[in-house]
Amino acid sequence: MAVTSWIRPAPYDASAASLTEHAHAIGEVMAGHGRLWLGPFDPPAQLPAGFEDAALVVPTSGSTGAAKAVALSRQALLASQDATASLIGHGYWLPLLPPTHIAGVQVIARAHRTAQVLGLDGPALPRPLPDLRGHFDSTAFVALAEPALAQAQEAGLPALTSLVPTQLTRVVTGATGADARARAVLRRFTAVLVGGAATPQEVLARARGQRIAVRTTYGSSETAGGCVYDGTALPGVRLRIDGADAEGAGRLLVSSPTLALGYLFADGSSEAIGTELATSDLTSLDAEGALSVLGRADDVIITGGRKVLPQDVERAIDRSLMLRGLVRSAVVVGVPDAEWGQRVEALVTLEAGVEPAEAASLVRSALRTTEVPSFMIPKRVHVVQELPLLGIGKIDRSAARRVATDLTDPAGG
Repeated sequence: MAVTSWIRPAPYDASAASLTEHAHAIGEVMAGHGRLWLGPFDPPAQLPAGFEDAALVVPTSGSTGAAKAVALSRQALLASQDATASLIGHGYWLPLLPPTHIAGVQVIARAHRTAQVLGLDGPALPRPLPDLRGHFDSTAFVALAEPALAQAQEAGLPALTSLVPTQLTRVVTGATGADARARAVLRRFTAVLVGGAATPQEVLARARGQRIAVRTTYGSSETAGGCVYDGTALPGVRLRIDGADAEGAGRLLVSSPTLALGYLFADGSSEAIGTELATSDLTSLDAEGALSVLGRADDVIITGGRKVLPQDVERAIDRSLMLRGLVRSAVVVGVPDAEWGQRVEALVTLEAGVEPAEAASLVRSALRTTEVPSFMIPKRVHVVQELPLLGIGKIDRSAARRVATDLTDPAGG
């Protein structure tokens, strides 16, 4: 790419003007006319060797706490977009995610790719682009989606969108008339991608039971977004498990034409990814090659020599009938413990009107009625106003671990 300067939009504020500026910048990348920098620090004066083809730089959440960014080539972006289109087709995209991370960028980039492939006079996006500053709920979704659906129909294109699990959950589990209307609108989309974090199986089952064409995605900034849809790798993507245990679970390795060039750091250093990405995800593959993500290998809690996958405990909390209508969300972490090495603890947010003083004992009592072994039941449960988040709806487990370490909750002991 001959262009060496970077396009740097003003900080994203979710307004229509801000979304339009970002969409234009993404279009420049897709046309091969510019490089887009969305990294969490200033770009280097000169790209390191091996990064000369970088066309897009996005922030990523590392476990070390050091700011880093992922550099992607235009070729990797195109490979991702075309692989996705081979599954769900080129279509008209409703952007509902911030275009500051790979998932939101790719929604807009796919709309530009639709225009390139089909010869349209502009990206297959709503005109004008929506204002996303308001709180996302069913009423807001309907107001955004209905005009987009009308424009997609007029263009003769399938309507597509992407949500994070929290957004999908609000629509499919709501009990109001506005929620029912939102579900009817969401059914009109040819595909609804959901990723960014684990989606509760109950939510997916309800969505599919409501005839919503939800497609789960697995991927990261390093893979240019989703590279596995509904457990199946996209064309050209190869998965393998490293260091599998007796149950077949191990760290996931990914080879793909969508892989990033590597990482850039604030101090000017870099780290190439190469031809295979070693993820931090603990996964398994069944006999047909379908992927199951069990959690992040780095998040495994070792307590008294026993291994605890926090997601197993979180799913048990989410599925507990005793906690339905009481606990809104939960994250399970390990905190240092002199006797056990690590101690299992939980942060929970509550539904309106629930008494915090009773929540800790209720969570522990409810888990005792499940198949969760006693050593996996949190020793302490801390009630917080909000769970710490990073990216677009992902739980910040490092921050949650710090919160749990700093808090003392006598009711949870």
